[in-house]
Amino acid sequence: MLGNVPSYLGYDLIAFQDQSKKPEFNLHTKNLSNGLSVLYVNGDSLWNVGEGDCDLKEKTMSTELLLGATIILPIGQCSRSITRQNQENGNCLAILIFAWSYILSARWVEMQQTSGKFAAQSNDRMVYLCDQVGWRDDTSESLLGTIDVNLGDACIDAVRWWAAILAKGEGWRAEIERNGNVYRSPWSTTSNSADHQFRLTRASTSQSSFDSVLSPPSSEVALGYLTDFCLHHNAGGQCSAALASALTFPSLTAASLPLPSSHERRDTSGFKLLPYYMTLSCSRRGIESLLCNTFFDPHIPCNLVSAWIQPIFEVLDPLIARKDYHVLAMVLGRQQPKAAGLWAGAIITGMARSILQHCRNGFIAIDTHSAAWTNTTQTFMSLAPRPLPDCDRIYRSDECRLLYLAGEELNSRIPICPWSPFGTTALSDTDICVRTHANCAAGHFLRYAGWSWALKVGANVRDPGFCGDTTKQCVHITLDDTIVLDTHEETALVSETSSEMATRSIFGWLRSYGWPATEKAIHSHSWIISEESDDESDDNQDDDGVLAHSRQTISGSHPYGAAVEMLVPSAIQVDGAMNT
Repeated sequence: MLGNVPSYLGYDLIAFQDQSKKPEFNLHTKNLSNGLSVLYVNGDSLWNVGEGDCDLKEKTMSTELLLGATIILPIGQCSRSITRQNQENGNCLAILIFAWSYILSARWVEMQQTSGKFAAQSNDRMVYLCDQVGWRDDTSESLLGTIDVNLGDACIDAVRWWAAILAKGEGWRAEIERNGNVYRSPWSTTSNSADHQFRLTRASTSQSSFDSVLSPPSSEVALGYLTDFCLHHNAGGQCSAALASALTFPSLTAASLPLPSSHERRDTSGFKLLPYYMTLSCSRRGIESLLCNTFFDPHIPCNLVSAWIQPIFEVLDPLIARKDYHVLAMVLGRQQPKAAGLWAGAIITGMARSILQHCRNGFIAIDTHSAAWTNTTQTFMSLAPRPLPDCDRIYRSDECRLLYLAGEELNSRIPICPWSPFGTTALSDTDICVRTHANCAAGHFLRYAGWSWALKVGANVRDPGFCGDTTKQCVHITLDDTIVLDTHEETALVSETSSEMATRSIFGWLRSYGWPATEKAIHSHSWIISEESDDESDDNQDDDGVLAHSRQTISGSHPYGAAVEMLVPSAIQVDGAMNT
């Protein structure tokens, strides 16, 4: 999944290897309405857009990654879990998620700290706070709402760490000082569960005090404590899901974690990948767009979105209704293996609830950078151009791409609607920039070329990313082949609202400068015109060519195995069927 993902803050880049000097990134602050603020670091991506002799060569997109915030994520607990009820080794997810939250935060601080004589001047730090978990001694009984955590033969430093990360309230803090303000790690949390608390036990008969342990461990040492815990509880299989859950934290305003159940392999090879996962986690819509991408097919036109989405949720809704989160995660992961781990994490933290609701309505989030980094297609704009259907016509999807690449003022941003417009446009009705480049020999496309970090002095430092060739990557995921989903018969389309909104959105972007006369049938259609304009002109009256309906079916090729019969207005037809 990491593909071309750049390392967070350019960690390990040759240009930043002098640890006595911190790179001066180009930062900016956004103030929130509640008086708090969020800190971002800026970067630029470079895109190749064409080949040949024309003037369209490359394009630069600026974006921002979350660096810190003055707020932290409140964590509650609930009964939701994606683990099987009869799992032998219990459910350790919440415990492991708290551990990953610390490890990511410690790594975040370490990336920004200086070394040598400048280190003492740094205000970037990890500290223990007063809140901590207590012991369960041999004489005390298990209390209602108390979760006992057996640490085996953990050393006193490890015990102090677990006491901090599992504390009610806030047991540790990761912070940096920038521009006169103190910002917390994007993965910082506080436990606000009123009904449950942890207690520690270990193999040693001496439950000695750990108050003498003053310094929190480094991220690497903490990862060792975590892997020791996983070995002791045989919980290695839950560790990846826990990391995926922690990666969703920067995208949430609150989270709830599954209650651990009673529970009575040291591999740190993934530690070097943390900076890349941190970049995805701090991308503004990176995680959300990767999850939404599960429901997207770039070849589905805007007027068929409802027919595409409805059968998917006819499969998913029974799983959601009976809270079968394990099967839900497996089904979603099978459709988009790259995001399988993220789906597990999103379901665990509750993020999946809003993602599924947005996707049900056809609102598919787009993030061009996360798409390029992970080699996924999140919008039709990323597709290669098609040969012209005729010497004097162009596909509207290619018309959109040329308008964007040419940098027209009203089309300077990629459309928020990922679904392509149907049909073709006469070249004589297009903008001059479209006519200029429609016949370029190599065509024009949007191809990711690289990333650079923006520095305060105005310079940029290039980051090659995790892997230069995403086509050679393989996705290895274990899926339960015993899962059998309910069979579904063809059903009538319940609503075309998603298709209507997608069509209005993409045509609104495409026709920002106005509509050609030849597209009157589309412009006057009820999906496009506003309610206020219904009585402005007789030109908007129904006619046989606009509101007559024809039946179309998206059948057996649907990845979720369902087909749906639908009604499509003939003025909102599939590519090539409507050329006016």
